[in-house]
Amino acid sequence: MAIRDDASGEERQHLLAMMGSAPGAVLEIGCGSGRLTAKYVALSARLVGVDLPTALPAGGNPAFPPQSYIAAASAVALPLPRAVFDLAIFAHSL
Repeated sequence: MAIRDDASGEERQHLLAMMGSAPGAVLEIGCGSGRLTAKYVALSARLVGVDLPTALPAGGNPAFPPQSYIAAASAVALPLPRAVFDLAIFAHSL
């Protein structure tokens, strides 16, 4: 799937509809480069994105607010000590 421009904001509107009311903590499984993560960050109080090390950006993590971060991890064995999330997102991960 090619990354496309979302100048009309349709993708953001879809995310808002999918997420419902603003969740406190969001887990994004398969965050990749953080393209969608950047949109989720603005819609949640705290966000953790995880993906395999080979799928993360080579230049390091994108800049996100302090309450949000990306970690190299498998969704099968999350390195999060008994973390609680209000919402988990698994959007078009390959």
